[in-house]
Amino acid sequence: MAPAVAVPPADPLAGPTPPPVVVRYRDPAGRTTLTLRAPVWHEGAWCTCFDRTFVAGAGRLPPHRHDSATETFFVRAGRVRYLRGGRLLTAGPGDVVTVDPGTVHIDPWATREGPAELTVLLRPADPTWLDFGLRLGAAICAGKLNRHGQMPLLALMDAVHRSGADVAAAGLPGGLQRRVSTPLLSRLHRVLGGGS
Repeated sequence: MAPAVAVPPADPLAGPTPPPVVVRYRDPAGRTTLTLRAPVWHEGAWCTCFDRTFVAGAGRLPPHRHDSATETFFVRAGRVRYLRGGRLLTAGPGDVVTVDPGTVHIDPWATREGPAELTVLLRPADPTWLDFGLRLGAAICAGKLNRHGQMPLLALMDAVHRSGADVAAAGLPGGLQRRVSTPLLSRLHRVLGGGS
């Protein structure tokens, strides 16, 4: 008997009618873009869909997890590094990276070799992901990013808290983060002048 071969998920943008672009955000410094797309029906469920681009070396986030969401990355161009389950891995054009709920990971980021383009699906689709994407987009347009082309940690935690997105730091219980640490970091962000 031949061993089972994992079949990568179908590309949501490859069909005759890919999910339309809702809004595109560009960093004034050119480090990153974020494109929010309409939700897409993908492999039996509705998914939030967006595209990310990063210049060489940009896009790295802290380790985190999603307690209820599956995250799938389609690498469109460039080479990326990512962390999944404690392993540092590399992917290139045509590769698909899937992160199951509860898995500690770092989203793919562009290697120093050159820029990268990704399509990201978050399943199940949830209005909190759209709200989070809009907050990220506002930070991108305002150029309020760190050297990795991402929101600084306090701003990121404020966006997570305000949107209710399923994002948790790697080491703490989810309930403790939702009730204590994330609201505290969000408040600290506002106290330090990061927004109201």
